[in-house]
Amino acid sequence: MTFVEALQKIGADKLREVKLESYHLPLISQENYPRFKEWMKPIGEGWYVNTQSDSDQKYMQLVSIKQQLGLDWKIEVGSDFTPSDDKVPQRKKREAQRLMVIFPDGTRISYANPVDTFVHTIEKVGVELLMRKGVLYSGKPLVTYSKQYNGQLEIGEKRWLMIPPQTKDKLKVLRIIGATLHINIEVIQSAYQSQKGTSNT
Repeated sequence: MTFVEALQKIGADKLREVKLESYHLPLISQENYPRFKEWMKPIGEGWYVNTQSDSDQKYMQLVSIKQQLGLDWKIEVGSDFTPSDDKVPQRKKREAQRLMVIFPDGTRISYANPVDTFVHTIEKVGVELLMRKGVLYSGKPLVTYSKQYNGQLEIGEKRWLMIPPQTKDKLKVLRIIGATLHINIEVIQSAYQSQKGTSNT
């Protein structure tokens, strides 16, 4: 709600100038994407924002919006703290994390958004293979034929993928997949260093 209310405060007139993407679609749009209907939130005048992201990703999105629009904002991520002002030392900002997955054939998948990296890795490994092998996440099937749990994302017709909430959980699941399917993939977690993800799939 903090994320949505911050965007509502900016106003739709300015937000239409923002150039950001999420899952290869504009982050802010007048289209209510059916694929993300659970996470599309109205921000005024017929505009919507895709909120399918964790706190670290929303932090980076707000920082980018601040820079693009020249806003005089202070943005922090944390818990149980009061907003800082010029007289109070700011809390150290948390570094957003990103993932890189390296396959035996040399393919590297790495996006600024760890969810994108996770989803594209799953697609390369093979959704059907994961379903046949019965790969689990927190005791539940990683991929189901219909939406059964919160935090699932539709990645194909009647194919719903569980998205671990934290980057470290995504890393753990990808390593489990590699071990289960005997795929020698290397999964690396590092601090966010650039504003645009890359992939050489």
